[in-house]
Amino acid sequence: MRDRPSDQHRVLTEQRLGRKLGPNELVDHANEDKTDNSPTNLNVQARGAHTAHHNKTRGLGRLRKALRITRGTEKKLY
Repeated sequence: MRDRPSDQHRVLTEQRLGRKLGPNELVDHANEDKTDNSPTNLNVQARGAHTAHHNKTRGLGRLRKALRITRGTEKKLY
């Protein structure tokens, strides 16, 4: 897995930290430019925190809240 070019951000972060990333850790690009692997752009995050952050910025939290409010009135959303 470490030989793929897309994993370069992980390798660079592990070198900067001086340790391997854990199975629940991932590297997030702060500016969302996956080609920018500068140290100031790479942040280590727990998988759940990363998912929650992107769900919030993409509006999925509001969608889920709306679904909870309307639960029972519609059988399927899709």
